[in-house]
Amino acid sequence: MMIVVALIGVLAAIVVPSWTGTARNKKYDPEISAMFTELTTREEQYKSELGNGSYLAITTACPSSPSPSGIDFNTTCVTSGSSWATLRVIPTDSTIRCSYKITAGAAGSTPSSYAPCAAPPTNRTLSGAWYWVLATCDMKGDGGTNATFCISSWDTKQYNANYGL
Repeated sequence: MMIVVALIGVLAAIVVPSWTGTARNKKYDPEISAMFTELTTREEQYKSELGNGSYLAITTACPSSPSPSGIDFNTTCVTSGSSWATLRVIPTDSTIRCSYKITAGAAGSTPSSYAPCAAPPTNRTLSGAWYWVLATCDMKGDGGTNATFCISSWDTKQYNANYGL
């Protein structure tokens, strides 16, 4: 009986922290996927309707830093005259935990950096206008190393760095 209790204790010590980390990470996944879908859709609309073939860069992250408890994106970011309002962003959930920013460039320009995104094809010079969206999340809620997520116009796969730390 003591051996069974000891085994259960050891398994619990291993499984519970792993489960807690996985559960914490999974609450960010839906937000990031939904915001990336919203932002990429809005960038394509902006390019075709207002941008004359260019994407809109929003280089100041909003919110300014990640908030594990969440911030109302609509009242903080989508304010009158803001670039987020120009882009017509409508988040699926107004409470956002990660901060977002968008880097954009003109046709023929070279992205100087692209976060954890995959490198652009053909030696980093793109023939058309381009953008990449960066999400920064404090997934542990301790103000330490942030996880970053990225999606770009040249590669629609979502990339991440420091996920689960």
